[in-house]
Amino acid sequence: MKQVRSLLAAVALVVIGATTTEAQRFGAQVSWGDESDLGVGVRGEWDFANKLTNQGAFSRAFIIGQFDYYFVECPSGASCTFFELNPSLAIPFQTTGTSVRPYAGAGLRITRSSVSAGGFSNSETDMGLNLLGGLKFGLGGMDAFTEARLGLGGDFEQLALSFGVLFGGSSASKAALAAETSPLRSTRAQGSSKAK
Repeated sequence: MKQVRSLLAAVALVVIGATTTEAQRFGAQVSWGDESDLGVGVRGEWDFANKLTNQGAFSRAFIIGQFDYYFVECPSGASCTFFELNPSLAIPFQTTGTSVRPYAGAGLRITRSSVSAGGFSNSETDMGLNLLGGLKFGLGGMDAFTEARLGLGGDFEQLALSFGVLFGGSSASKAALAAETSPLRSTRAQGSSKAK
């Protein structure tokens, strides 16, 4: 019961954060976990820039909320479910000379597993920490990403890899993206002028 209350509290924090910041992007992802195999999920990102500080790396922070449902192996005659909720805070790194945008972050990892067979059923909720790092890049006019997450603590730990695409985006997100890639455009412009 205590873990369930903690789960509800964590979800509430994500919802509150989403309603008090401007939605940036949403999308879908495919994941693989070394303990849970293949999964599919959804992802949302919200701008959190200048909410923690106006200077330094944390001034560019953004919130990631993602949900993955994994197709775990299950004994014959049994029914199994496993899903994972990951609310995280991430920081993008400024780069020059490339359109690839790296980021890193940390947050909560909340898992829920259940199994039922022959009239018997059991379920468990587990919480731990999440360390993540990823890359964002353009893909056919869309914003794609690849990400690695390391779940630590609790009774369930795993390394998960995800790939997905993001849609949407407000004017604020476009402005932030332009600011991140402006050094790249400047570098290319200087190269063009020198070539002439």
